Amino acid sequence: MKNLDLDVDAPERVADVLKRAAQAYYESHSELSAAWQDRHAGRVWSKLGAEFEKFAARVEKIVEQNQ
Repeated sequence: MKNLDLDVDAPERVADVLKRAAQAYYESHSELSAAWQDRHAGRVWSKLGAEFEKFAARVEKIVEQNQ
């Protein structure tokens, strides 16, 4: 993941950006695990991805409550 641009035109798009970031972090973990032949290599990226997903879910809930 090279950047995280939250400059979006609608609040509901923030969750999409966070989900894409999460996916990129999961992919980084997978790539590092494969490269190092170690399932723990790069595990921090997977944990960060999970946090981004949780935050995306919270954003979706906030947006839904305020529509």
